[in-house]
Amino acid sequence: MSTGKPKLLFLILIYLTNTTASAQPDFRSYVCGDSGNYTTNSTYQTNLKTTLSTLNTTNSGFGFFNLSIGQGDNRVHSAALCQGDMDPDLCLSCLHDSIIKLPQVCPYKKEAVGYYGRCMLKYSNVEVIGNMLMEGSGILVNIQTASDTDRFVGALDALMNKLKADAAAGDSLLKFATGNTTGSDFETIYGLVQCTPDLSETQCTDCVEDAYSEYLSSGSRGKVGGTVFKPVCRYSYDIQRFYNGSTMVIPAPPPPPILQATPPVLSTQPLNCNRVTY
Repeated sequence: MSTGKPKLLFLILIYLTNTTASAQPDFRSYVCGDSGNYTTNSTYQTNLKTTLSTLNTTNSGFGFFNLSIGQGDNRVHSAALCQGDMDPDLCLSCLHDSIIKLPQVCPYKKEAVGYYGRCMLKYSNVEVIGNMLMEGSGILVNIQTASDTDRFVGALDALMNKLKADAAAGDSLLKFATGNTTGSDFETIYGLVQCTPDLSETQCTDCVEDAYSEYLSSGSRGKVGGTVFKPVCRYSYDIQRFYNGSTMVIPAPPPPPILQATPPVLSTQPLNCNRVTY
């Protein structure tokens, strides 16, 4: 009855594979695109599987991956980005989880983007490199509000504007910047800005500014932490450090001047005590 052993082994392997696939951590945010669906065993599905299984071999050296496979309507475009200071092994592990998880949460979708805290994966039936129009933002906000909102926001804006400029000025391998400054109540604000390195300086700047606008539109002004994920950039800050490596220190802007009360002007005209106006 030895013929039963291979079948038993086969069933065990299936169980282990399914258990591994279902154990992937949840995305912090993901979006399933509306550019169409594919069917089981279709050419698009085959190309998608091939693309994702090979994507991890295309590392630029700084945690950026991109690959396209197929022809015409069945061509699949993919890209992934790890946080710029992420350990290479952790980056690959995060990418591996994304590759398994994204087709699960967006079954049969030709376009999808998923965000873990420190890596992003996207694929589509249209070009993803340099594509500023791909939809799929995710916003995470700390519900705590700074005690001195205006001072906190002033310090935050000064920090993030500097990081935006530094990240956008990066080269075709890495567009990434981190730094910190002092906010209200003397707490430290940590910031991070990153763009996919295929973007031009102007495109990176535009994306980060769009991310900031989305953050403000969510009613999050003055919150002590927040992140906006977009398919080609990221805007993050918090009062807890959330990144590794060296960081630039941005001086906090000076507090607004205290306005002195204007002394009253005394009239030199004589008072008319016989007339009262109500």
